Amino acid sequence: MFWVVVVDDDVESLEHISSILTKKDMKVTKLSSGKELLNYVEGMVPLPDLILLDVYMDEMDGFETLKAFKEKPEGEIPVIFLTGDEDLKTEADGLHLGAVDFIRKPVVPDILSMRVTKTIEFERLKNQLAREVEKKTQENIRLTLHVVQTLAEAIDAKDAYTNGHSGRVAAYSKEIAKRYGYDENQQDEIYMMGLLHDVGKIGVPDWIINKTSRLTDEEFAEIKKHPVTGNNILKRIKEMPQLAFGARWHHERVDGRGYPDGLRGNEIPEEARIIAVADAYDAMTSNRSYREPMPQERVRGEIEKGKGAQFDPIFADIMLEMIDEDTQYEMREGTQKEAVLRETSSEEAILHMDNQYVLPEKLLGLEQLNTDLGIYLCGGIEDYFEVLSVFKDSIDSKSEKIENAWKNEAYDTYTTLVHSLKSSARTIGAIEISDLAKNLESAGKNGEIDIIEKETPMLLEMYRELKNHL
Repeated sequence: MFWVVVVDDDVESLEHISSILTKKDMKVTKLSSGKELLNYVEGMVPLPDLILLDVYMDEMDGFETLKAFKEKPEGEIPVIFLTGDEDLKTEADGLHLGAVDFIRKPVVPDILSMRVTKTIEFERLKNQLAREVEKKTQENIRLTLHVVQTLAEAIDAKDAYTNGHSGRVAAYSKEIAKRYGYDENQQDEIYMMGLLHDVGKIGVPDWIINKTSRLTDEEFAEIKKHPVTGNNILKRIKEMPQLAFGARWHHERVDGRGYPDGLRGNEIPEEARIIAVADAYDAMTSNRSYREPMPQERVRGEIEKGKGAQFDPIFADIMLEMIDEDTQYEMREGTQKEAVLRETSSEEAILHMDNQYVLPEKLLGLEQLNTDLGIYLCGGIEDYFEVLSVFKDSIDSKSEKIENAWKNEAYDTYTTLVHSLKSSARTIGAIEISDLAKNLESAGKNGEIDIIEKETPMLLEMYRELKNHL
């Protein structure tokens, strides 16, 4: 069923247009002002399919309303202007502001219903195509990750002593980035960069990599070529240029004494500074051709000593925090904890890149939410997450508007706001809030001020409290 919001301060026109669309089996919401529309759509989930907006209204005209509407997160809803004006400039101004069409008044029923239908069908088709493109993009990214993991394993296999090194560096890097505040996309990127940081070693002879005695200057010079070789390989991947950052610069030092470019401090890309700490940790805690893993206390001391010289102090401190939490020295190569961290990092990256969402236990345990209903009403778990985010982000602003309308006895505005909350709360499965908002909407329409006075504080408390759990 199509859902259309009609905004017109002319009661006869509002009822006439609503009647035409209702007869075509469309859901219609009737609003009488631009301000009412702005209050109504704030935090609304799900959103209407289309807005029919009258140009000439008191207080805020259609142009002012559309301009304010387009600044809101909900501003992607298509808007068709209603007007009795045949001035071409009016039409041009409206289209320039972002309206998708104009319908002349008095409306012709067939023209109105056909234009509304065609506009909504076009928008749905466009959104469906966008979702398909996104789906294919995510499939390609997942394929890329699997190729990267396979390549990383092939590189690690060159060194009989450090098998799994790239996966561990990727996992440690992702954990550092997560603690530093990277979002999921950034964590996935640095995970892939960590996997490929040593790709340049594919050009280093195996006998040098596996040599058990001290390297000669000439042999070390060959080893030092691997960052540039890795950069030359990865820079060809134009779709993900940042992959080359970790490969080229993970041996740079913040004091400028690293290689291959001698970069200093913040000249070194942030991701490379993270990978450098993770790489050093794994180098010290894993088996090498020339020594066994170092004791944890010595590893900690080396990272502490390298702060501000070899390592970025911020990321070194995060690594030290991880070490201090690892009281049994179980994060290093070959331990169960290390294997879980590495496997979890890989699975999280794949799930996120694949847009596979899993509800956290905290959310499932909330008494205020019927998550099964929310997922059903939103059409899937992915859309449910998106709707929850929109709902949460609007709570502070919308609760303040409800409270102000209540205290200022602006009951028309109050009724519009609680009506909107009723629908949105039900969509996410917050049934108790939705039912209370429904009662208050009815009280607002019927002028039952005693009910509004008694139950509004309870609604606001429940509404704001829910934000603390989302």
